[in-house]
Formats: sequence, structure tokens, C-alpha cells
Amino acid sequence: MTRLNPAFTSLKTLSITYQSAKETLLSTPETLPTSEPATPQIGYTVAESDFPTFSFQLYQRIFVGVVVGAGKVTTAATISYRMKKNGSSVYNSTLSVSANYYYTIMAFFLDVKAGDVLELALWSSQSDSSWDYKAFQVQVTRIIPFNKPRLLMPCNFKAMISQPALSLGNQSFSLQNLLTQHLDQTLFSISAAKDIEVIYAKDTYGIFRINYGDNSYSNSAATRTSSSYRPYYYRNVIPTSIVMRALRTEGQP
Repeated sequence: MTRLNPAFTSLKTLSITYQSAKETLLSTPETLPTSEPATPQIGYTVAESDFPTFSFQLYQRIFVGVVVGAGKVTTAATISYRMKKNGSSVYNSTLSVSANYYYTIMAFFLDVKAGDVLELALWSSQSDSSWDYKAFQVQVTRIIPFNKPRLLMPCNFKAMISQPALSLGNQSFSLQNLLTQHLDQTLFSISAAKDIEVIYAKDTYGIFRINYGDNSYSNSAATRTSSSYRPYYYRNVIPTSIVMRALRTEGQP
């Protein structure tokens, strides 16, 4: 029988710094076409400077591109939209908007890399609809801190924020909890700091998943309408500090 000699690694703190969302509020709203435009109104090319940064090199991290578009209708309308990544359609759908209401579309692109072009095209069933707001941010999900060892005792989520933190327009938001992962299963849904005794980071989801853009609305979009708010959006609860110690056995680095 193989004898195992457990040993803990040193306590490590992973600090994550997120880049502020890029936002634009047009001084004059642009009228939406009544058929799909050849060139999407909203587009961003993902740059290296858009990505979160980390206090040490991670074995795995997956990035989600968040693209927001918002506007207003005068006559009740059906707003159509299409998400494109590098020129190819990712997802398309519609939403119904009441007369004189604002609409917000949050498009989530899973697994983005530097150089990817993310676009959102908008059109309306009515000729008096418009758009005037756009935003973009990159978030991180599915972190695996180390290739070996994978067993973390503890894995403490010490500090949390919510993103994207948008500031332009008459904005309002709702929170979506972070989903901590153990053995590729959701362990806890958290909105604030939480100490967790044991997490095993498996290959697919690692130690956490962001809610919108990974667990839900992966390569699709969430939409909202409001009589008062634009953008009327969702923020993901995401960690900025995780304290962990890994348990290794004989033969593991």
C-alpha cells in the first residue's frame, strides 16, 4: 500500500484587479433601422489592457466579454438584436418594449481572447426607436489556481465586488451571486465574503463561476426594460481576494 505524506503549501493570496468598464453615452440618440444593419452599431476589439490582472500566474482562467447596448422606443416596438464574434453570429433574439420605455441588452461572450471583435447589432419594428448607450468589460471565471495540487484547504473568498459598475445614464442594477465550485458542482451561491474549508478544483469549472455570462446566458443575452432606467442592467458578484492553501501528497510538486 502506498504511504501518503500530506503536506500543505504556503498560504497564498490571489488578488484580482478588474479594469473599469468602457462606457459611451451619445449626446444625440441614433435611430434604429427597421432591418438588420450590415454593420453592427456597437463593437469592441478586445485588447490586452481590457483583461483583469492577477497577483500570481494561474493554471487556468477563462474570460467573459460583456457588451451592453441600451436605448428607448417611442411607439411600442419589438427590438431585434444579434451578437457577433469575429464576424460570425453567436446568438440572436428579440424583446418587446412598451411605448416610451427604455431597453437594455447585455450580451455575454464566453471565452474571449485578445484580438477578438465583439459586436451587437440592433434594429426595430418601428422607425422611431433609438439607441444611445454602450459599454464593455472583461470578467474572469473558472479559475484553477494550480495544476497540482488541486485540493485547497481552505479556499477563502475574502473580498468581493460587483461588476460592471456602470456610471453613465440614469442607471440601475440587480446583483447576481457568485457560484463557488467543488468537484465541478456548485457549492455555495455567495454575495459577500465567505470562508470555505475545502474546495477541489476540477478541470471544467475550477473554484468559481460567474453567474451571468457563464452559469446563465453563456454566449447569449439578458434583456430588461424600464420606464425610468437606462442602462437597467445586471452586475455579477466577483472576487478580488482569495486566500488559499493547497494540500499535496507524496509525488506532487
